[in-house]
Amino acid sequence: MSNWIDVTMDVLAASPEEINKIEAALQEPCQELLAWVAKKWSADAKEIATDVKALVTFKPTSNLGYDHPSVNKARRFCNSFKERCWGVVWSHVDFVSRDFPEAIFLGEHWNLQASSASRTVIRAGREIRSVYDGSQRAQGYEWVLPNIFAPYQTEYDLGLEFGSLWDQWLSEMQSELASLKPYYGESTVAEHHASEE
Repeated sequence: MSNWIDVTMDVLAASPEEINKIEAALQEPCQELLAWVAKKWSADAKEIATDVKALVTFKPTSNLGYDHPSVNKARRFCNSFKERCWGVVWSHVDFVSRDFPEAIFLGEHWNLQASSASRTVIRAGREIRSVYDGSQRAQGYEWVLPNIFAPYQTEYDLGLEFGSLWDQWLSEMQSELASLKPYYGESTVAEHHASEE
């Protein structure tokens, strides 16, 4: 039995025109994908086109940032599919990303049945960064899934070069995590409060 995968994909584009083209592309598998799936499934590409489209389509759910269509250039999409179709769906995302190399694709997946999740940054058809949380203690709750989207969203919002804030973000996150242990590591919050009085 194959688990269900739920994916939320935030796409940060350069212009309203580009985000609209990306939206259309996320709902239409390219010929390369159809040919690859046809070979994988031993089927005719024309015969499976409708099924592949239904599988890989990412539906828009909301605009991000400025809502008005004339200025909006970032959008959220979602898709749900069976785990066995993982490769087909993510290949579709890679192809779309390749065709819009300046856009940033921020994908978050949840597999509730397996208590796992991941976050992936994709640009120009390549995975740039990825984190995986495969040991969640409670179903549907993050355990160790840092928000690696933060530096890329900040760069985008400020108009900075892609990847320019990664090292700073990583260093500051490490520092924040390191500071938790001495303060909270071996005693309770109540004990700390008592010692401060």
